[in-house]
This record gives sequence, structure tokens and C-alpha cells, in this order.
Amino acid sequence: MAAPDTSKLTSSAEVFAAHTLPQIRAVHKSLHAQMDEKSARLRTQVGNSYRELLGTADAIVRMRADMLAAQDVLARMGGACGRAVVGAKVASLAGFRASADDADADPRLARVARARLLSACALAAGRLLRSGGPAEGRGDRLVLAAKVLVLKRLLVSSFGPVDALDGEVRAAVEGARKSLNSLRRRLLRAVEKTLEKVGEEADRNDILKALTAYSLASSSGAKDVLRHFLSVRAEAMTYEFDIEEHEKERDAENVLKGLDLYTKTLLDVQAIVPSKLSDALSQLKKQHLLADESLQGLEGLRLDIYEKWCGDEIQYFTPFIRHDDLDGKQAREMLSSWAQKGGETLLQGLRRTLEHISEFKTIVGLRTSVLQRWINDGGKAKGFDPSTMLNGLRDAIDERLLQILETRVAKLKLVGSEVAATVEAWQPGTSDQHRGLWNEEIVDMEASGGANQITHEIISRLYGRNDAVARVVTSYESWHHLIGSVGDLIDQLKRQRWDDGVEEIEDEDVIAERQKLLSKDDPEVLQKKLDETTQEAFDDLDRHVTSTWKAASDSTDNGHISMYILRVLRDIRSRLPNLNGVKSFGLESVPSLHEKLAIHVSTRPLEDFASSALTRRRVVGRALWEGEPALPTQPSTGAFKLLRDLVMSMGDAGLDLWTPAAVKTLKQSFGKQLVEVWRKELISEAVDDQHTNGDGEKTSEEKPSTPENGSAAEASNGTPPVEHTTQSKSEKDKDIFIQWLYDIYLLQQCLGDEVSSEESFVAFVEGAFEKTGLENGAKDRLAKASQEYWKRTSLLFELLA
Repeated sequence: MAAPDTSKLTSSAEVFAAHTLPQIRAVHKSLHAQMDEKSARLRTQVGNSYRELLGTADAIVRMRADMLAAQDVLARMGGACGRAVVGAKVASLAGFRASADDADADPRLARVARARLLSACALAAGRLLRSGGPAEGRGDRLVLAAKVLVLKRLLVSSFGPVDALDGEVRAAVEGARKSLNSLRRRLLRAVEKTLEKVGEEADRNDILKALTAYSLASSSGAKDVLRHFLSVRAEAMTYEFDIEEHEKERDAENVLKGLDLYTKTLLDVQAIVPSKLSDALSQLKKQHLLADESLQGLEGLRLDIYEKWCGDEIQYFTPFIRHDDLDGKQAREMLSSWAQKGGETLLQGLRRTLEHISEFKTIVGLRTSVLQRWINDGGKAKGFDPSTMLNGLRDAIDERLLQILETRVAKLKLVGSEVAATVEAWQPGTSDQHRGLWNEEIVDMEASGGANQITHEIISRLYGRNDAVARVVTSYESWHHLIGSVGDLIDQLKRQRWDDGVEEIEDEDVIAERQKLLSKDDPEVLQKKLDETTQEAFDDLDRHVTSTWKAASDSTDNGHISMYILRVLRDIRSRLPNLNGVKSFGLESVPSLHEKLAIHVSTRPLEDFASSALTRRRVVGRALWEGEPALPTQPSTGAFKLLRDLVMSMGDAGLDLWTPAAVKTLKQSFGKQLVEVWRKELISEAVDDQHTNGDGEKTSEEKPSTPENGSAAEASNGTPPVEHTTQSKSEKDKDIFIQWLYDIYLLQQCLGDEVSSEESFVAFVEGAFEKTGLENGAKDRLAKASQEYWKRTSLLFELLA
């Protein structure tokens, strides 16, 4: 339904009287829309009016400021245009012009003018030589300063003796004479600074202008100018390598700066001498000094006013400089002589600088920078063989690299010194302290340090790396890291490419020869030296460790010392350099170390076995024997305890020590000691048997006629007859021998065929078998039973299996 036209409504009563509720709502919406539209238009209109008002206010403020400025200007103009002021200026100007037209009649005025010009020259030269000015136009400023210096020198000379001068002029001339030498020194120092600059900030045109300024300031010809230039560059090179002149130590930057000075000098001299330098010097003589446009344009001098007071000697002065006293041949000779001396200075400075650098990597980086820069720039100089300087640089750097390499490799002796010091100051219970893998301290270790710390501690304990071993291992790892980094740097040298810059095209044979020289020959020399010195260092270390062990092998702590040295040798041999000559390091001492270790480990178990098991005269498990004849099927408690004690002793020494070679040596040593101990017991048993049999026979011979009385008496006393006692003891000894034979067979299985096949061991077994009185079949049963028992129980003695 369409909304009523609200423009025809005159009051609200008409809306409610003649329209329905939907129409009323439509009227309400229409009125609200009209109200919003009118409000928006009103806000826009008010905003535009406000911005116009602000613009008008700003214009009024600017107009007020301009009006005040105009009033100030008019006030100053009014004050300067007064009748008295203008009249005084006109009168003074008329008098000055009259005096100027008659200058010869008034010499004093001319002296005053020259004195003013003299002061202006000092100020102008000071501004031109002031440090911190823009780098552009540095050479032009130096030439202009030199011209001002020459003008000042002429002005000072024009006054003659100062005694006849007035006070003010006299003071000005005396001050100018005193400052003339200072100004000349400042100019020459500025020239030297410009000549010393090389690199990107150096401009060859500035160098030429600086040489021109030096020629003006010192009235030198082309030959003297070239000599001064070469002298400045030589002093700059010497300064770069003079440690007394530097607040800090010399480094690679000084070497590169010295090399740049050398190469840029060769190129600069060949570029500007003799033609450009002669032309520049001849340009100075083509016009009078005061006619120079640069001097005329120097605002501080005011030559448009003071020139006419300067007299003919100054106005028509032309610099006289020998510009043709240097030809190409002389220049080449001077440059060749300088190049020879400069090359020697450069190489000597390089050697002195390298003496203060001890990092192999730093010198390798310096080598790359120096040689690459010489390859790029050294070949551009005509008439010079770049290979001569290249070989000199190579020799100096390689010599230092070889020295550092030898010094680093020689540090391996510190490992031997640490081993010797530990052995000499050996403290039982401290030096040989072995930290167990399951100690409470490792269980209580904080995990906040990460898994690496826990892993390192577990590995250290597993491999027996106590503090004494860790010191040696840490020292060796540091050395190994140094040598490894040296090897990596040598490999890096082999991969380097030594191409010239894109600006020059060299012959392929020259590039190939240089590549072979720098990336093959030099690294091969370094690698050969590294291998030789490493071989010598390991030989010395091997001799040192061997001599240390020989000196300590007879001490009471030789067992623990052998463990210490074995662990040191193992950790060193695990990270040996890849050289055939060092693969046998430490192997000469290993057998004796293993022997002492075996003796140390097996002594106590054997002593306990000999004192307890072998002295027992009764077979504990006799009732468990089987078969016919009855034979044992398991070892005696003493034999089992012997194996258990031996394995426990091996474990206490450290599981890391028992390599196959160490176990083999232990079995051999243990077998020999076991045979000696058991043979003594067998011999003592045989002697006891003989004594026992002898006593029995003697008793029988003494009482042959009273068997009945004797038997009755012995029966009443509870003592068995002598024959019965002898027979019973013989049977017990036989059981003991049978049990021993079983134990021997079991130990034979443990020790292996190599030990059991030895002649002494075989003889010992045969002797024990004879004591048993068994047949060969029973012997085979015992051997087979012991073999089966060992198969079932060998895992209990895994270190010996």
C-alpha cells in the first residue's frame, strides 16, 4: 500500500484521522528518512564552512607575518638611506677612488692591500686544506691550495725586510712568514694522504692533481715528483707492516692494504708517467698565476680588488717547473728499482705479520685473499712477471703454514706428558677409581641438563673413563679436532679455483699452470708435511708411553696402571688418523699390559682356591656320583667358586678391558698359574701318601706276633686297625683325585684348546689321571660329562666363554 504524500499534511491529527495503521507506519518511516537526509546535508554544509573559515584564518596569520617582515625591511632601509649616512659614504668613496688612481704616490696603501691579501690567503688555504671536506674534487682543492701557497710566498717576499714596515703591516707579514712553513707542511701532508689512498676511494685523477700540487709547492720537476710519489707509497707500505705504529696488532687488512699499495703503485705510475704528468705540469706554465680562473673565483681572496696592488712581479709571475726532465726509460728504471725494493718490503712485512697469526684457518683465508687479489691486479702491470711475486707470496705463506702445522701436531706430546704425570703421581684408590654403572649418583643425576649429559656419563662409566683417563682423552680429542680442522682446510685448498677477473683474458696454459701450483702442489706439500709430522708425533708418543709403562711395570700397582694405559691406548686408537704408519700405535706394549692385567685379575682367585679348595680332603658331593664306577657329574664347589671369582674379578677391573686378545692372555696366564698351584698340591699329596704307607708298614713289622691282642685293644679303644685306616684314606684320596680330574677337565673346557694343548698342561692332566687309577673309559666319561656341564653353564661365565 502506497504511503500518503507527507507534503500535504498540515498536522498530526490529519494523519491519525484519515489513515489506517499501515499508512501511519509508512508516514512515520518517510518522515524519519527525510529527517536523516536533511541532517546529513546540514552537517556537510557546516563542515565546508568550517574548513573555509580555517583557511581564511591561516591566510590572515601569513599576511600578518609578511607585513611585519616588510615593516622591518623598510625600517632598515630608511635607517641606511639617511642624509648623513649617504653623504659620508659618498665622501669616503670619492677619497678611495682618488687614492686608487694614484697608487704609486701612496706605497703605504699598497702594502696595506697586500697585507690584507696575505691574511686572506692564509684563511683561504686553511679552508681548502680543512679535513672532512667532500671527497669529490679533492685533487682540485689541493692544486688550488698550492697556488694560494705560492701566492702567499710571493706576497711575503714582496715586502722585503720587515724593519721598514709599519706596525700593523709588520705584524701581518711576520705572522704570515711564521705560518708559511706550517701551511706548506699541511699541504704536503694532505698531498701524502691523497697519494697513500688506494682502493675504491682513490681516483687516479686526484693522484695526478696531488702530484701537481706537490710540484707547485716544492718547485719540483717531473722526476722529483715521481721520486716523491714512490717514496710516499714505500713509506705507506712500511707503515702498514710496522707494529710500533699501530695501536692494535697487524692483521689481514694490513697485508691486503700493503699489497694494494704495491699493485696500485705499479699501475698508477704506468698510467700517469711520463705523458700525463708532464702535460699536467706544463699546464701550470701556460698562464700567469693571478690569471688562473680558479684563483680569481676564490671568494675569500677578492683578487678583483687586491690584484692591482700586487705589483708586476706578482701579477706576471708564472711558475717555472721542469716538466720534461723525465722520459719513459728513466721512469721504467725508477719504477723497476722501486718494485724490487717494494716487493722485498711487502714480503718481509707479510712474514712479520704472519708471525703474529697462529690460527691456521686465518692464514688460509689470508692466503686466498692475497693471492686472488694479486692474480686479479698483479698481471695488469706491463713489463713485470706476476709469477715472481706470486711465488714469493706463496713461499712466505706456505712457510708459516708449515710452521703452524708442525707446532700443532707437536702438541700431541702433551698427551704423553699427561700419561707420564699420572703414572708418576699414582695414588691407589684415587687414580684407579672406577665408577660403577649402577651407582646411586648416576641414578640421582638431574635430567635438566638433557639426554646428552646422561648419555656421556653412562658411556664414560661403561668404558672406564675416570678422571685420570678423561684428562688424557680430552687432551687427545682437542688435538685430534685441531688436526682434523687442518686436514679439512687442506682439502678446501685443493678445491679452490684461481681464475682471473673477467676484464683480462689469460692464456689457458698459464691458468692451468697456476691452478696446478696453487691447488695441487701447495696442498700436497702441506699434506705431506702433515702426514710426516703426525707419524713422528705418534712415534714419539708411542715411545713415551712405552717407556712410562716399562718404568712402572715392576711397581706394586702395575695391575691398575696397566688398566689405565690400556684404556688410554684404546681411546686413542679408536680415533687414529687415516695413516698406515700409525695403525700399529701402542700395539707393542699391549701384550705386556695384558699380561700384567691377567696376573692382577687372577692372583686373588687362585690364592683363595689354593688355600681353601685344594686343602680340603673330603669330596662334598660324593653321594651324587653316578655310573659304574661312580664318577662326578658336576664340579666341586671350589672349582665353581674359582671360575666365579675369576669372572667377578674381571668385572671389577672393567668390562671394557676384555677384548679377545686380553681374554686369550688371561687364559694363558691363568692356565700356567693353575698348573703350578695344582701340581704343588699333587706333589704334596704324593709325599703324604708315601709317608702314610711307610708308617703303616713299619707298624706291621714291629707287631707281627700279637694281632689278636692288638686287635682287641684297638677295638676297645675305638681305633680302627692300621690296614683299615690306610685303605680308607687311600679311597678318599682317590675320590679327591677323581673330583680334581673332573674339575681339571671343566677348567680345560673354559680355557680352550689353545691353552689345554700346551705340553705342560697336558703333562699335568696325565699326572692327575694317573693318581685316580681309573681306566681310559672312565676318563672319557669324565671328559664328556665336564663338556656337557660347560655347555649348560658357560653363560654364567660369559667373559671367559
